[in-house]
Amino acid sequence: MAHPDGLPAEVLQALEISAVLAIKTLQGLNGLGLYEAKLAVDAYLERHPEHPLSQRLANSSVAPRGERAGALLSEFLTAEPVPAEAPVFDSLARVVVSPELYILLREDVPCKAWLGEALKACVDAKIDLSMTEILDEEWRNGDGDLSAAVLKLSGSLSNEAIRALPQTLRRRLVGGISFRLVRAAQWCEAAIPTDELELEYFLHEFSRPSRMTAKTASCVRLRHRTTGILSRSTTHRNRAKNYEEALLLLASLLKECR
Repeated sequence: MAHPDGLPAEVLQALEISAVLAIKTLQGLNGLGLYEAKLAVDAYLERHPEHPLSQRLANSSVAPRGERAGALLSEFLTAEPVPAEAPVFDSLARVVVSPELYILLREDVPCKAWLGEALKACVDAKIDLSMTEILDEEWRNGDGDLSAAVLKLSGSLSNEAIRALPQTLRRRLVGGISFRLVRAAQWCEAAIPTDELELEYFLHEFSRPSRMTAKTASCVRLRHRTTGILSRSTTHRNRAKNYEEALLLLASLLKECR
C-alpha cells in the first residue's frame, strides 16, 4: 500500500531504521535502479523536514543534495584505510545490542535486486522487517552494483523462523547468490585480545556528497591475526558503533569456527 506522498508503506517503515534500508526496500518492491531509489527517498526527506532522519541530516555537516546531482554511482569516492589501535574491551561503551542472527550474502554471478529479495525472504520466514538491518555492503568499483552484504537480525527470533529462513532464502534468491547464516555471539564472548586484532577505518564505497551520506572514514574493518577472518561494519556514521558491530560479527564468526 502506497503512502499518499508516493512511497510504499514498507519503505516508510524501513526509513524509520535507516535510509539505506529504505532505498533497498524501494528498489526491491518497485524494481527501480539503485540511483533512482536513492533519489526517491532523498526527495521524500526533503519534502518532510519534520522527519527524524531529515532533522539529523540537517544538523550534520553533510554537503547539500544537488551539489553533484548528475554524478553517477560509478563515481565512488574512495579513501585509503586508516590504521588504528583497537579499543580495550573494558573501555567499550557496548551500546550495540547483540543480535540473534547474521545473514552473509555474496553475489557469485551478477544479478539485479538480490538484496531486496533477501529482505523479502526474511518476511516470508515471519521475521519482522523492522528488526532487520543492513550491517555492511560491499560494492564492485565502477559499476554501482552490490557484490556482498551482511544482514543483522535482532529481536527474539522463533525457532520456526530460523528453521524456515534457509528455505525462503533458497526460494527467493537466484542461483548466482550464496548465503550463510551465523548465530550471533553475545558480549561476554566478544572479549578478543587487542593484540589479535588489526583495525582500519575507511570511507564507505557509496559515499559521495549527498544529504544521506557523509565523506568521513567512519566504517570499520577488523581482521583477526591468527585466523585471518575479516569483519566490517558500514551501517553507522559513528566509528565507535561501527567498531562494536564489527567486533560482535567477528566474535560470531570465530565462535562458529570453534
